Amino acid sequence: MGQCVLGAAAPSLLFQSRNAWSAPKPGKKPNFVFFLVDDMGWMDTTVYGSQYYETPNMERLAKGSMRFTDAYTASPLCSPTRASIMTGQYPARLGLTTACGHLPPKPPDTPRYPEKAAPTHQVICADSLRFVRPEEYTVAEALRDAGYRTGHFGKWHLGLNPEYWPEAQGFEVSIHGVPDPGPKSYFSPYQFKGGTLTDGPVGEYIADRLTDEALKFIDAHRDEPFFVNLWHHNVHGPWGHKEEYTRQFLDKKDPRGKQGNPIMASMLKSVDESLGRILDKLEELGLADSTILIFFSDNGGNTHSNTLNDPKAPKPGAPVPPSRQDYLKWADHMAPTNNDPLREGKGTIYEGGVRVPLMVRWPGVVAPGSKSAGVVCSVDFYPTMLEMAGLTRKEGVILDGESITPLLKADGAMRRDAILLYYPHPGQELPGVAVRQGDWKLIRWFETDPKHPNEHELYNLRDDLSETTNLAAKQPQKVKALRALIDKHLADTHALLPIPNPAYDPNAWPVAGWQALGGCKLSLANGALIVEGKDQRTQMWTADVPQNKGVWTVRLRMRGENGGAAIAYWGDSKAPAFSPDRRADFKPVFDGQWHESEVQFESKNPLAKVRLDVATKPTRVEIDWIRLCDASGAVARAWEFDGK
Repeated sequence: MGQCVLGAAAPSLLFQSRNAWSAPKPGKKPNFVFFLVDDMGWMDTTVYGSQYYETPNMERLAKGSMRFTDAYTASPLCSPTRASIMTGQYPARLGLTTACGHLPPKPPDTPRYPEKAAPTHQVICADSLRFVRPEEYTVAEALRDAGYRTGHFGKWHLGLNPEYWPEAQGFEVSIHGVPDPGPKSYFSPYQFKGGTLTDGPVGEYIADRLTDEALKFIDAHRDEPFFVNLWHHNVHGPWGHKEEYTRQFLDKKDPRGKQGNPIMASMLKSVDESLGRILDKLEELGLADSTILIFFSDNGGNTHSNTLNDPKAPKPGAPVPPSRQDYLKWADHMAPTNNDPLREGKGTIYEGGVRVPLMVRWPGVVAPGSKSAGVVCSVDFYPTMLEMAGLTRKEGVILDGESITPLLKADGAMRRDAILLYYPHPGQELPGVAVRQGDWKLIRWFETDPKHPNEHELYNLRDDLSETTNLAAKQPQKVKALRALIDKHLADTHALLPIPNPAYDPNAWPVAGWQALGGCKLSLANGALIVEGKDQRTQMWTADVPQNKGVWTVRLRMRGENGGAAIAYWGDSKAPAFSPDRRADFKPVFDGQWHESEVQFESKNPLAKVRLDVATKPTRVEIDWIRLCDASGAVARAWEFDGK
């Protein structure tokens, strides 16, 4: 393979040296349908191995398509990925690096770096742009200028104001609503504040409406080359679903024991129906053989939202009352999906956040039912569609992606040998960047924490798809080589990298669910939580508590010397700040030996957090365990410190 195509100069080589690029073919150009699902994980279809979701039309599409096993989004969040699809450029080059396309743009002279960051962060991260710049020449503009009729239907999330809307970026027809991270309601009235998507009949489902609009567009332009951008809101929050579909999954069990959210299954069923209607229309109009269909997701499956630690939350398969309110409890207390065997999900640059389903149907070219392990990325769609249409890149346009047609035609390989994955913001994980080259993947964190103590994580994805074993210490030369690719990418794209945070306090990080106060230091060692006081008191706090009111008892086993007394403070939902009004004193024994102590208090409103001044003097205290018990004496929350 050749060198990795990363730099600003590389895209021009991409379009000059490939014999696969050809002049436009005589006759009608192929049509394009880009079918994008929001937050659909790699395992969220039977095509990729789910045994819980039901997606027969995706299976139908797969039979006529090439299925990619190693397809990636350039970012683990929607706006940057969508921007990379439209421009063929990496998020670092665009400056649009997080999911903020629904927010008002900041004034042009606003500094890109905030003045300060929280003391828990080692770095200050640059603010993302909130739109795709109007001067970018999108794939929609390229196809429109080549005679295509262009239509966008659904979520855009690439700019709040009209100058950034789809109709300003190459789409002749645009049906979308703003703001658009997700509709306030999946049923009409949709409650958008702007855009072009008008309300339909009361109760109309948004996925059905968008499909209707796309079908009308296809019907109207059946005799012209067209580009349909059908970008669904499903399966993003607020997780609106058809209850008659949800009921079908309430008693279903996943043989793998991994997936089980009936609301997610319901929403995917609606997406699958939409896909089936598109396929039916193309066949009805005799356009199936002349239409290229690309099926993709904007990032990995959401594994973190709505996972409340509530023992009363209903579980999959449990009887559920018929009211809509009780149905919604399923989403309120269950992760939307599970990406296993991939690690983590949306918002992270682990595989679960960036590896997604991709199917491409190109009749007469792609072998039906074929599969490719080629490593491809969302930046590749723009140059691929140009080549499919027999078009060339407009002069001066930078494309970081490469056409994947050699893989689709099964007659060659990609010239580049690496792709980059970039998310320089704190969120589900630390800010970081990753490179995938062959079987190897290197993650570089811009800061570290107790969960990720090392700057680099190296994985062999062939042997370790779940990214369980960090090989960085054993493979220093591989780390060095891959780190060089990362550094080159960041330099060539003029990435605004995180900078050191002068307010960083290493003692501000939570340890085992607790956070130090007043300059104290927390650490784990020898099966205990070590609390070291600095100036006045030895103290810490946590918000990881049951959010219920009533009488609470804190029990703990600890040892220390010369500690004085101890105090418990608490905050509740109406008065979260710690105050002398919400204080209970107790007197541990400080003689260097292990002793159990307890303190009781009553929270008249739902509990929000607890603070323990385990010693009223600056000293060193070791804590074996802490247990928070309710009025009946049952343990509601326990911290068992194992020293790991």
